[in-house]
Amino acid sequence: MWIIYIFKTIFQKIWYFLWHWYVGGFGFVYRYFMFVMRSLDREWALFVTIRYLFKPLYQDYSFAGYFFGIGFRLGRAILGSIIYFIITVVFIFIYLVWCGIIPFLIFKILKS
Repeated sequence: MWIIYIFKTIFQKIWYFLWHWYVGGFGFVYRYFMFVMRSLDREWALFVTIRYLFKPLYQDYSFAGYFFGIGFRLGRAILGSIIYFIITVVFIFIYLVWCGIIPFLIFKILKS
């Protein structure tokens, strides 16, 4: 019976390690991603900019206020969207590299 206990314990330790590596790693990357996105939102305020896209700039209801308000806010929304997209792609890449470390190490060990 001790051999069953040893195999069960080994399998359990491997399972806990993989659970911690993948699920815990995803949780860490996700929490840091959300922290970065909140920090960016304080700087760029993308959703507020989109909400007020067709409002005049600085409450100037003249043609110039509407014209420059839409232009500035549209430019800010496009640039902010590009930055948000790049940051999201970077974090997805980081997590995929994180997920690939163990299979890569197993491949290198088995290859040599």
